[in-house]
This record gives sequence, C-alpha cells and structure tokens, in this order.
Amino acid sequence: IKHPTPVPAVRIETERRLSQREYLSLLMQADPERQTVRKTRYCLDGPDGKYLELDVYPFWKNQAILEIELIDAKDEIQIPDFITVLREVTDDESYKNHALASNVLTEEC
Repeated sequence: IKHPTPVPAVRIETERRLSQREYLSLLMQADPERQTVRKTRYCLDGPDGKYLELDVYPFWKNQAILEIELIDAKDEIQIPDFITVLREVTDDESYKNHALASNVLTEEC
C-alpha cells in the first residue's frame, strides 16, 4: 500500500505478505473490467547504495519501470549505467498498476 505524503512524488510504502487465503479472497474481488497486470521484478543495489526495483512487463519489449527507494526525498538519484531513462513517470497516473490494468500503454507512450 502506498500512502501519499505532503511532499510531491514521495510516498510511504507498507508491504506485507498475504496468506494464500487472503490472496484468493482478493482475487475473487477482482474487477472483471480490468486485466491482470503481470510483471517480473528485479531487485538491485544502485550505484550509490540505494535499493532499486525494476519492473519488466510482458506487454513491453523496450521499456520497464524503475522505482528507487529513497531514505530522504532530498537524496541524489544515480541511475545505473546500463539503464536508459526514457521519461520520468513518478506522477503520471497512466503508469500506475491500476491504470495499466484498465489500458495497457503502448511502447510509444
């Protein structure tokens, strides 16, 4: 669960494991108008010691979403050399999982 904060682009994230029962219960509540969003997540250590999550989606061949976990919003961000940033999507609602489940964006976005 990502909770907004007064600081733009900063969210407090709460993660927890679901039991199989909880997962199946949530699956039964899924919106039939939305598709399941599947992704492969790669967890990486960034060049400056930051924790990175790279989400690769099967419907995109040349793009993925990189999330950088910061301790402080003022921290400098360093992107690993092997990653090319196409655009900043932090505040772009169309790249959120909820939106992707409604309308998969094409590579040109």
